[in-house]
Amino acid sequence: MEGLEQTAKLLQLIRERGFHPGDKLPSERDLAALFGMSRSAVREALIRLDTLRIIESRPKSGVYLRPFAAERSIEAMVLFTETDTPLSEDDVVQSVELRSVLESEAMRLACLRRTPVDLERLSQILQASALAVERGETLADLDAEFHKAIVAATQNDVLLRFINVFYLISRKRREVYFQADHQSQRSHAQHLQLYRAIVAQDVEAGQKILRRHIKGVDAYFRMFFAEAHGATKGSAPASKAERPVARPARAAPAKAKVKATAKAGAKG
Repeated sequence: MEGLEQTAKLLQLIRERGFHPGDKLPSERDLAALFGMSRSAVREALIRLDTLRIIESRPKSGVYLRPFAAERSIEAMVLFTETDTPLSEDDVVQSVELRSVLESEAMRLACLRRTPVDLERLSQILQASALAVERGETLADLDAEFHKAIVAATQNDVLLRFINVFYLISRKRREVYFQADHQSQRSHAQHLQLYRAIVAQDVEAGQKILRRHIKGVDAYFRMFFAEAHGATKGSAPASKAERPVARPARAAPAKAKVKATAKAGAKG
């Protein structure tokens, strides 16, 4: 935790002092004095940023901010989220776009490659989701688990690693998103449809349902995700009428269709 805190301080310094790509950062000694920490702690934080390709250490020259954002490790966005460092508007928009592309292909592969074990895992998540909805609880975590289980059904571990990054950086925003009235019920109902398409190995239906399912979520993240951290491109904040209203979750009436799980329909 301490190492993460030191890293957060360095990222804050870079942001607040307006360093640009290619700029040289203060020396290790100056940073230690500035933050009142040991040089070893500063060195550890710099190594972390260097590993994620946010900075570049040049022998006998110093430490520089990397010139191209495209060179940074994708895990750098997870670090930014963990340290409450604002993501740029481009980072948000492009990560949402990438997620849509990857999950659409993941749905196709999941329909073709899913195993009985994959179907059982999806069914278990749906059962847990049905109970959560009945109790009026949020599906913020179960929603992520369901989508990652679809990607896992592709049998492509590298694809799962990429998707996992999006769900790590969007965790806090999902918690807010699922506070909206009926959002959990709506999401669960669409998850059931996605599950049935995977069981039937219906690629066309699965991708159509997925596009509809994530369309509203993508619009929400584009508007709210970067805004909450202070988007860097100067985009105008959404008007009050455009913003999703987050309300405390309330107990939903127990209905047979909410309780229903997809297990009975599984044939694979």
